Amino acid sequence: MTQIFHGVDYLHRVLGIAHRDLSLENVLLRDGECKISDFGLSVAATARCKARVGKAYYMAPEVVAGKTYDPVKADIWSLGIMWFILLTGSPLVSIASERNKAFVAVAQCGVTAVFESWKVSNKLSAEVMDLIAKMLSVNPAERISLDMIFEHPCLQTRPLS
Repeated sequence: MTQIFHGVDYLHRVLGIAHRDLSLENVLLRDGECKISDFGLSVAATARCKARVGKAYYMAPEVVAGKTYDPVKADIWSLGIMWFILLTGSPLVSIASERNKAFVAVAQCGVTAVFESWKVSNKLSAEVMDLIAKMLSVNPAERISLDMIFEHPCLQTRPLS
């Protein structure tokens, strides 16, 4: 995931674009190197968006709700979902909608409760669960930034691939 984090950071900071369709399907892997692909839905990182775009599993709640959203924050949510799927083998919810009972439960109880109920919390470090929970904060204003992701203890203790 570290390679993907750095790739998205490059998109946001250097190229000034937000992807808006980050997913495992849009990451290419060759000889141990990850490359982000499919920029058809990308916009300026500073844009404020309203279009409901991307794959349902990976869409941030504010995107699903049709609210005006920060595409950089939406990309962070998608990164969190990607990591969640890599660790559990399953998406967090089918769609992050207030009409989805599973999502409502996640919004109320948090992602760590999902790790516990799925019986994977004993296989993950507290730091990993904490970082993913911060990436998957339902409130985009509370969602962790890439700068803070890079500073998180989870990424300081051991490299992630």
